[in-house]
Amino acid sequence: MSEELPDTTETETAAEVTTPATPATPVLPAADWSDEWSNPLRHPQDRRLPRIAGPSGLVIFGVTGDLSRKKLMPAVYDLANRGMLPPGFSLVGFARRDWEDQDFAQVVHDSVREHSRTPFREEVWQQLAEGMRFIPGDFDDDQAFKQLRSAVDELDASRGTNGNYAFYLSVPPKFFPKVVRQLKKHGLADAPEGSWRRAIIEKPFGHDLSSARELNALVHDVFEPDQVFRIDHYLGKETVQNILALRDHDGRGHRHRRPRRLLRRHRRRP
Repeated sequence: MSEELPDTTETETAAEVTTPATPATPVLPAADWSDEWSNPLRHPQDRRLPRIAGPSGLVIFGVTGDLSRKKLMPAVYDLANRGMLPPGFSLVGFARRDWEDQDFAQVVHDSVREHSRTPFREEVWQQLAEGMRFIPGDFDDDQAFKQLRSAVDELDASRGTNGNYAFYLSVPPKFFPKVVRQLKKHGLADAPEGSWRRAIIEKPFGHDLSSARELNALVHDVFEPDQVFRIDHYLGKETVQNILALRDHDGRGHRHRRPRRLLRRHRRRP
């Protein structure tokens, strides 16, 4: 049995007319790359539908480094190309370069062309480029962080990001404390009512247990634990290397010969 929808009252209609609207950004049709690209880490039995992010923006500290150029910026474009980002998504770069917004956009463009996993589409790129901003400065430069705060507020108004921002620290570990303190000092870590803020910390999280605990205390003084995401691409590196060494050698230091079947299977791996 179908359920009838209630009639819209005059009060509700008037409220809809008087409510200020978020800036309109045209929605582009998503490209279907399902036959050309798939996530190699996704389990075959995972049947969850892809989730499109809500209004949001991403601030990348250390945006001129290899990690950002080869991985982060192409990944952002790939998400937009597959329709996984909101139309008003914004990307802000922060680094010690004397660049304008258009210079930053050109760097992102070149990185996307060279490293993205999905084909380049001009209409997707143009929509993404409209939300790009660049802030030049050092991590101890208060004026630069004031400019970052202004850029975030401007993007909220022009792109409808609704105060939702993730701060990606793609910088050497020695700068983690300085960046986190600056985010707190300039109110960037505090989300407006109904919005969220996230911190993503890349690379080694401390060099031993003591330094990791110290950094953890500093980060949690600014962000709640559920606001912090840690990515350590060196985690377990030495363990894996040791396993490989033990697998290929016997106790006397002699190298084992692998069966041909294993060699063929090894070559097929990307």
